[in-house]
Amino acid sequence: MFATQKLFNNAYKNTMNNNTQSQYDLVIIGGGVSGAAQYFTVSKYTDIKRVLLVEKESAPGMINSAATNNSQTLHEGDIETNYTLEKARSTKYKSSFTRRYLESHTDLHGTLYLKGPKMVFGVGAKEVTELRKRFQEFKDLFPTLRAMERSELATVEPKMIAGRQEKNVLGLYNEDGLTVNYGALAGQLIVEANERWSQEQSRSGEVRFGEAVSDVVDNGDGYTLKIGDQTVRTRFLSVCAGAHSMYFAKVLNVPAVAQSSLLLIAGNFYYTPKFLNTKVYTLQDPSLPFSAVHADPDILHQADKNRYGPTTRIVMTLERGRFHTVTEYLITIVPVVDSLLAYVRILANGKFLLYAVKHNLIFTIPFLGNYLFMRTARKIVPTMRYRDITLARRQGGVRPQIVKSDQTQPLNMGEAKFTAQNAFFNVTPSPGASTALYNGLVDVRSIAKKIKARFDDQAVKQDFGTPLV
Repeated sequence: MFATQKLFNNAYKNTMNNNTQSQYDLVIIGGGVSGAAQYFTVSKYTDIKRVLLVEKESAPGMINSAATNNSQTLHEGDIETNYTLEKARSTKYKSSFTRRYLESHTDLHGTLYLKGPKMVFGVGAKEVTELRKRFQEFKDLFPTLRAMERSELATVEPKMIAGRQEKNVLGLYNEDGLTVNYGALAGQLIVEANERWSQEQSRSGEVRFGEAVSDVVDNGDGYTLKIGDQTVRTRFLSVCAGAHSMYFAKVLNVPAVAQSSLLLIAGNFYYTPKFLNTKVYTLQDPSLPFSAVHADPDILHQADKNRYGPTTRIVMTLERGRFHTVTEYLITIVPVVDSLLAYVRILANGKFLLYAVKHNLIFTIPFLGNYLFMRTARKIVPTMRYRDITLARRQGGVRPQIVKSDQTQPLNMGEAKFTAQNAFFNVTPSPGASTALYNGLVDVRSIAKKIKARFDDQAVKQDFGTPLV
């Protein structure tokens, strides 16, 4: 059972009853952290009267938001070296909404989130020079960030220095990091929203778990959905379902996705004994759709384990290990010829081709894969041994990367939102979970405007300490 279910099991029941409606102002598809953030926002900051959240799993946050399926990082831009200063500034602002919410729930520290240090670590003259330059550029934006030399690193994280031959190392260290159980966060947001809905007389919020949306029809002024054995109508539709968001957009022939498809990247993680107390990232290549090797405290195994990753592979399933989603994936690559040609252009990049061969073939070989990853992870812990490392089986989600078949460089990484007249389709790879509350607030403010409902900007500013821009 996922930790999310353990934490909030009593709250994860359908709120549908004999007064279930068939007409809604807003239907949200997807009960991960993005959909939950929208549901929470509607309950607290709007006067939208009828909202329904639909999640096909038995509880919130069980797919990509699950703690087993992502790095559990609150991305803020300080240790992500594929972020420019401009992107870091934007990400820090957006993720501050999630940080503010988490830190207001001190009673859930240890289950919802963990506070602790984080760093980006460089080895060798080239990386150290790059990090020194980056520190000068970013230190004003992140006042708690500091450059940590080898001698201090040996004191703070001795396992990172013990046995290391390379003398030239540097860490950009920030003691103010957060590790987040995003599945639990999704659950908490829904619990709080439902508590608020239960006190309403003139408004209703409803949740359906364990029921999938089997059909969606665009009516021009809204949508008709088949959910289980019921048909409902909604004035506005918001799809927050990861790779399935693209699937729904394709099924509805949304013009915004006509020349878009998905490159699906599934990650693997590995466990070691708890060598480190710090979340450690290494320098990233912005042209590849995955993080460089990193080591994380694991909120599910706080006392005894670190988790490392990722090794990643290209897959054809919208969800990890669910092979029935291959047919849905094929719908996301329509028009097929254009998408296949875009994939060829991506693989024509020698660096990407090498990545694909290494991760899709070599790292999948039993025993050899673990050994090769151990060699990679020794960049962080030089004395790591083969027997220290164990594959975290059945862990790692699917990160959908957007492919634009009409562009010379078709691979577009990061979050994406596609819009139709009365609908949003959110595809949210990293840092989508980190910025989920901000995105939910912005989306719901826009939805409220479209359906002529009220949105309370002043209450948002009061709760989060900053205006919503």
